[in-house]
Amino acid sequence: MWLSEKERRKRYVEGAVISALRLYRHWRKRGVSSDEAFARAVKQALGMIEASGMSEEEVRESLKELKTIVDAILKSLGNSSKRR
Repeated sequence: MWLSEKERRKRYVEGAVISALRLYRHWRKRGVSSDEAFARAVKQALGMIEASGMSEEEVRESLKELKTIVDAILKSLGNSSKRR
């Protein structure tokens, strides 16, 4: 499957979010406070996002899309638990 450069960059930004989540969990398991682990994970994600070469506007658009999907999933999960 061939991906355009723009699509590869979007996927890299999306991957930065997943990587940050994993890094957050890693630091928490190592006993780092939640706030510090969060700060470290965000710093790492921002570095990755900067390296993507996407404009800030493109990054914001991709992150908003990701947030919309996550919010919809959470809402659906909430609705399905109410039906049980």
